[in-house]
Amino acid sequence: MNTTLMSMADRCRDEALDLLRRMVAFDSQVIDQGVRGNEGKVQQFLADELRRLGAEVDVFEPDNRKIEKYVDFNPGHDYHDRPNVVGIFKGGGSGKSLILNGHIDTVSPGNISLWKHNPYAGEIEGDRFIGLGAVDMKGGLAAMLMAMRIIRQAGIRLRGDVVFQSVVDEEGGGNGTLACVERGYRADAAIIAEPTGLDVCCAHRGAMHAKLEVIGLTTHACLKSRGVNAIEKMVLLVAALEDLNKQWQANKKHELLPSPAVTCCQICGGTGASIIPAGCEAKINVKYLPFERAPDVRREVEDCIGRVASVDDWLRKNPPRLTWLLNTPPYETSVNHPLVEVLRTTIGKMGREAKITGLPSGADARILNNVGKIPAFIMGPGDLAQAHHIDESLPILEYLQAVRIFALSICRWADD
Repeated sequence: MNTTLMSMADRCRDEALDLLRRMVAFDSQVIDQGVRGNEGKVQQFLADELRRLGAEVDVFEPDNRKIEKYVDFNPGHDYHDRPNVVGIFKGGGSGKSLILNGHIDTVSPGNISLWKHNPYAGEIEGDRFIGLGAVDMKGGLAAMLMAMRIIRQAGIRLRGDVVFQSVVDEEGGGNGTLACVERGYRADAAIIAEPTGLDVCCAHRGAMHAKLEVIGLTTHACLKSRGVNAIEKMVLLVAALEDLNKQWQANKKHELLPSPAVTCCQICGGTGASIIPAGCEAKINVKYLPFERAPDVRREVEDCIGRVASVDDWLRKNPPRLTWLLNTPPYETSVNHPLVEVLRTTIGKMGREAKITGLPSGADARILNNVGKIPAFIMGPGDLAQAHHIDESLPILEYLQAVRIFALSICRWADD
């Protein structure tokens, strides 16, 4: 079986690249942090592909009323024409079941004029495939689908069920995967094909987003002393948050993960070059570790801001406003799980070092693991540094290796 699969995988380069190119051609970005999104058309494409492979296909829009009971729920998102797509490949019986999970949504390409390549063209330059979502994470999703295509074309009947999930709105917090759990999809284990450079990740940090607002007192810039510059007050707060970040880096450690971090990722204030700004807004990103509780982390950030405000006459009377927008909790599972060994040995057969580590960003693994009680592991092609990046690119060799690794691992796991 392995020989047949590898022979077919060796001949699938053009077919695999064509599949990824067709997926990248769809604009499936989320809008306003997932409140809306454009995933509908590409999801219909994937549903059709799954039907061609003989899967039982379930196409359904997340229902906020059903998933709002979960702590991972992110409210206020509209899922009209934003369905999840699940393809069930029924096994012959007595084998172990497996979920293959990936998100189809992407972030915005930003200023397209800064891209050397059309973000939706799926162009090749040298040994890299370039396109929005190539790494995060249409490449991983395509590799899993291509693996199932090869297995089916080889005529292999697996003993265990394989459940392929293409989910929406991961970038907006994970309601898509949460809806799959609520719908009752379970398995003995799960693989999430986020970009890990084909390392196997058994943990990831939690992530929270917050909005920080400061008001000032506007006046003409020539009368600066009569006004209060909201941007300058924000600078004080951002500096304090960076001090907090340094404390976390020095004092909070984890065996598989980087230390937690707090980062100012966006700032906006003022209305003109001759006007003292009356307001300033910043977007804050907070990463935290599996052993930390989100309320405790939020309190540390709030206390940091409060300490600065308490010693500033203006901020004490006009306190900064901090609004928490999104929370994707962390997760951690056993590095000794049997699926880790399957992935590790299969990666080794590809001539790569099989590194067991953690993912520094958040992912839907925590929903499958924490909410669905499904041991979940993250492994996929691509460098996370390329995610959310202009001219996002995926090494072609690594993408094709991922197809082979998934195909072999699925067979080993489902037939054990």
